[in-house]
Amino acid sequence: MIWSIAWRNVWRNKVRSIVMIVAIALGLFAGVFTMAFMQGAVDARIESATKSELAHLQIHAPHFSENNESSFYISNADKLVNKIESLDSVKAASPRLIAEPFITAAHGTGGGKLVGVDIEKEKNVTDIWEHVIDGTYLEKTSRMPPILVGEKLAKKLKLKIGSKMNVQMVDLNGDLSAKGYRVSGIYKTTNTTFDETNLFVRLQDLQIQLSIENNAAHEIAILIDKGDEASLVKPSIQNIVGENNVQTWKEISPEMSLLTDSMDQYMYIFILIILLGLCFGIINTMLMAVLERVKEIGMLMAVGMNKRRIFRMIILESVMLTLTGGFFGILIGGGITKFFETTPIDVSMFSQGLEKYGFASQIYTSLRSETLITITILVIITGLISAIYPAKKALKLNPAEATRTD
Repeated sequence: MIWSIAWRNVWRNKVRSIVMIVAIALGLFAGVFTMAFMQGAVDARIESATKSELAHLQIHAPHFSENNESSFYISNADKLVNKIESLDSVKAASPRLIAEPFITAAHGTGGGKLVGVDIEKEKNVTDIWEHVIDGTYLEKTSRMPPILVGEKLAKKLKLKIGSKMNVQMVDLNGDLSAKGYRVSGIYKTTNTTFDETNLFVRLQDLQIQLSIENNAAHEIAILIDKGDEASLVKPSIQNIVGENNVQTWKEISPEMSLLTDSMDQYMYIFILIILLGLCFGIINTMLMAVLERVKEIGMLMAVGMNKRRIFRMIILESVMLTLTGGFFGILIGGGITKFFETTPIDVSMFSQGLEKYGFASQIYTSLRSETLITITILVIITGLISAIYPAKKALKLNPAEATRTD
């Protein structure tokens, strides 16, 4: 009976109730859609980082990560790669050589990170070859060894396909080594900082320039079936590589770890701010409803309805009002979010700033079921909290005085 009375009371003033329901629906729609947009942007950044830049795990020789010293390398890298690839959870592994060269071209100089890769194995671990926008990957053969450069660096040094570059570095013997390369391809990822600082050459070419032994690698990049299980796969890989260091992508890139770990907190703070604003609106609406029904509530008390039932009735009114608006807000927000899961949102007008930090200019929304469940629970809690003050106000009424109120 209390339920039906509470529901009828919600619709006593239809205009006021509809306005409040619309306000709640719009607020929650904005919250749901914004959370899905932010989650989609973060998911895309993580995917880009792991597929193009970091892979899921990396192996380095002890002390190499401290200063990228070329003399700290992994011996018998090919054998380790074969053993790692035999694990069920591992998709692929690729050895790399890394150097920090000084680059000279016809229109300028620069530095960066020179990565020597095994062409076929690297294709199974990272997708840089899919981001080539001009020329070819590293398959092109000519008198000079090929080099792949990022679009940002190509613009800076005015490079194009066929341009010659002179790469200088200190080899393992401590001698200055200079070698000429020809640009075979230009790539572009969603991270312009990465594009500007990372150049790729064939493993054997860098091996010769560094005067390093065969089957040596500074880094082994690993792709696994489920990226979020990198920390679980790490111990089994550590057993294979012995004293070499194994790191997950979160350990390699602390800023990415911070981004993923703090995103849920940021999103829930955002939705709580929206619900806090709605809470004051609901309190105002329920307080007006109570003050308009002072005589009625006094008569209910006078005929024997106890204060507990009156309190429960007002609480139910608030919860029903909040849930009705919340239902439509979550339904609309979820529906529009579902649409943009397959249709990207174009934010190319901000692409220059976004790509500097590795975010794509086209973002797909991503909404998790647990997020919707959490929002629904928060909506119910908001309705309960919003009704407490108006309900207490009603309980303080004196039945004798209330019934004489006009």
